[in-house]
Amino acid sequence: MNKLEKQIIYFSILLYAVCLAFILYCTYGIQDYNVSKLSIGFSIIVIGIFNGLIFLTNKYISSVLERLTELINTIIDGNEDEVFSVLNDNLLSKLQNQTTKLTGILKSQNNRLRKEKGDIQSLISDMSHQLKTPFANLKMYCEFLKSNDISNNEREEFVSIINNQLEKLEFLMESMIKMSRLESGIIALKPKQCSFDDICLGAIKQAYEKAKSKNIEIEFNSMKDITFLIDENWTTEAVFNIIDNGIKYTDPNGKIIITTKRFEMFAMIEIKDNGIGIEEAEINNIFKRFYRGKNAEKEEGVGIGLYLSRKIVSMQKGFIKVKSEENNGSSFSVMFPLIT
Repeated sequence: MNKLEKQIIYFSILLYAVCLAFILYCTYGIQDYNVSKLSIGFSIIVIGIFNGLIFLTNKYISSVLERLTELINTIIDGNEDEVFSVLNDNLLSKLQNQTTKLTGILKSQNNRLRKEKGDIQSLISDMSHQLKTPFANLKMYCEFLKSNDISNNEREEFVSIINNQLEKLEFLMESMIKMSRLESGIIALKPKQCSFDDICLGAIKQAYEKAKSKNIEIEFNSMKDITFLIDENWTTEAVFNIIDNGIKYTDPNGKIIITTKRFEMFAMIEIKDNGIGIEEAEINNIFKRFYRGKNAEKEEGVGIGLYLSRKIVSMQKGFIKVKSEENNGSSFSVMFPLIT
């Protein structure tokens, strides 16, 4: 029995005692018979009204408890039916409204947890798939090296292949570490006043040797340097990945043009190449994790670079636009808001 129930019982006993004392007083203390009769009748009416009030109160509380039980059952079943009318501005409708909000929050959290779980499972699956081939190749060529029947030239060739696979594994692991840190929030972007020119020149510096090996010219055009709040290191990484992608899919003696522009609300880095281009049907897929188009099958890569670029840019409230035609080059426009 809770405190409220005890208080109701005490109050009822007290009321009955007062009414009984009044009746006794009226019976033996008042000489006038009519007044005594009237007083006794009045006391009986009061007791009757009080009993009726208790009965109706219990009935109302039972009804409310039934409806609250119904409300809880609708929440458990995942329904959104109204038990208490929202038009009634009372405590029960407010309770229902707050409960509905809480249910929505819990659903949102559950959906987010399911999505995170799905993303983790997808990431593990993708990583397993990407690591399977290099490890299989390493194991195979290591077995070849154990043989005494291979020539020195073959041995050198196998060692070169093993080194190549190890480099691929190293690149793959570094990319996956960057990707997992960004997705899990382990690495927080640190915006500061940075120069667009510095970002572009830093990315070009990283890509220079690879461009030189294919005799690809990189042209940088900056009419006026743009400075605003941005994470310099990660943004340089994003721009480099796009330039590196352009170098990879541009034939030798090609050209990549990088241009910075400032608009009223946005600043833009445009990266254009004259490479093999992207089919229109594939443009929406190139930023997916580990995705590689059919034109990319002949080139080395794992399909993480553009995914990382979009992740880095979107975390800074920016976006990337792509224009491309198959066999006619691609244009990537990296847009950042000047006011955040």
